[in-house]
Amino acid sequence: MNKKNILGLLVLAGACATAGAADFTGRGVFNFKSDSGCPFSALAGPANECNRLALDDADTRAALDSAAHTIRFANPRIYGEKTIVGDVLLQGSGQSRSSQGNGQRVPLTFHALLSRSGNEWSVSSHAHSPVGGEFSDIRIDPYQVVVIEGSAERVVFTPAQIGETLSKPSIAARLANEIVQVQDNRTGGATDADITVGLGLSRASKSVARARFRAPAAKGGELSEAMRQGNWSLELQALSGQIPRQVVQRDLFLYGLESQSLLQPLMQRGFRKNEKLVLGAAGGKGYVRYDGQQRELAGADASARAFLQDSFIGLVLGWQQQQPRPQPPMAKADGR
Repeated sequence: MNKKNILGLLVLAGACATAGAADFTGRGVFNFKSDSGCPFSALAGPANECNRLALDDADTRAALDSAAHTIRFANPRIYGEKTIVGDVLLQGSGQSRSSQGNGQRVPLTFHALLSRSGNEWSVSSHAHSPVGGEFSDIRIDPYQVVVIEGSAERVVFTPAQIGETLSKPSIAARLANEIVQVQDNRTGGATDADITVGLGLSRASKSVARARFRAPAAKGGELSEAMRQGNWSLELQALSGQIPRQVVQRDLFLYGLESQSLLQPLMQRGFRKNEKLVLGAAGGKGYVRYDGQQRELAGADASARAFLQDSFIGLVLGWQQQQPRPQPPMAKADGR
């Protein structure tokens, strides 16, 4: 480790010494309180710990100062190629201006990915929302995100930039919104969420994945009621064999599933076309099902809660599950 990297870690250590600060290190996923609420408050629990820090390797450290609303990242390692080393996910909400949102207040998520190439940082961000369009009256915790470069700091996101990302999507985000198609598969009186995600423009889109949430015994199919009763299932099906393996691997890491022995083939090669991954609970006992096999999984509930709140597909599923009746046949949402 060179002198600049040592100084950088000292800067981070100093930041952690302030009141209300917490230091995170080592590969893992860490949640912290959202003062702006959570997408589905009943899933988050009374502490509202639905904001997220993810550290992808042991060389990444993060300092969270909740009093100053600052998150600092440091990493002394030199990487041979561009590598995701962590992320920040902040939960909030906004007033929909589109017909899809019917003027409702809807959940919004700001997601920033931090990468390293050599000893340089790069950051990308996007928004998750269950409906497309612009939003007003944005409510999200006013964090700034900082990276340590040698002995100096660089602010990569300010609260104003985060608010702008959520309220007025960029041209790139608008293009992504046009390319990502979300089809509501519910018919008749069906209430359980069932969507197909496609990529491409309108009729030329190619179906990539199908996701379903089932809560057969829950009153009105409500998420919180289903989780409380312990009878539910969350099903993800690949409709294409082209889902990037790296995306699958990182999702399994983020939702606490990468160490499951049953899922090691999925970790190694990604999804094959038409393969299904199911998380669920029956009679209060969690399980995971994949490739025709099913095993008990004590953490199924926690993994499903995280997926429904943190991922784009989960956010759309959860939103649909909470709606009293099916939405229009074709809905769109920002992000992936």
